[in-house]
Amino acid sequence: MVSQPGMALLGLLTIAAWGIGLWQGTSAFRRRGLIDALKRLVLAVTFASVGTLLGWLLLVLHAYHVFSGETLIAQVTTQRLSKADFELTYRPFDHGERVALRIRLQGDQWAISGGIVKWHPWLTALGLKSYHKPMRLMGQFSRVDEQRLHLPTVFPLEPGADRLWETLYRLDPYLPFIEAVYGSSAYVYVEPRSVQQVYVTPSGYMIKRF
Repeated sequence: MVSQPGMALLGLLTIAAWGIGLWQGTSAFRRRGLIDALKRLVLAVTFASVGTLLGWLLLVLHAYHVFSGETLIAQVTTQRLSKADFELTYRPFDHGERVALRIRLQGDQWAISGGIVKWHPWLTALGLKSYHKPMRLMGQFSRVDEQRLHLPTVFPLEPGADRLWETLYRLDPYLPFIEAVYGSSAYVYVEPRSVQQVYVTPSGYMIKRF
């Protein structure tokens, strides 16, 4: 994916190409010599074509970025305490701050869940990101028979309920600018030797291992 500075540079090149094309085009009509005027018209068409191609490329990259963008929201590390218990360290990346939470959970997997509000594609194309709020961290067992022997272990990341999500969930059928309101969850295995990072995408949560 092209970085934000790369997108900005591409935008400047697009403006520059169109600017030079416009300047060459207006200059062509001020020339008295036919050959000189034709040369400037050819340059104007060339730079306008380059500007058009760069503009389309910029639109395609922008659409790709807004519809498949990933935002880092937390970093997670784990440490085994026993066969069934583990300690999870959760470092959120809210506004650049890193306030670590240490949580004791049970299982061989951990999960994060929260509400997602996905706007209609025309709003997403304008750059509006999906609303999200991570609400819970959970420990779980990969085998159903083993999970049945243990009560779920859950840690709340937010006190109470997400009132905004619940309100939009109830109003969703009447709001034309919302595509869907739902809960999203992602889970991975407990891996003490890995750093696991939580991202939110336009459609939900995702976890990557490093």
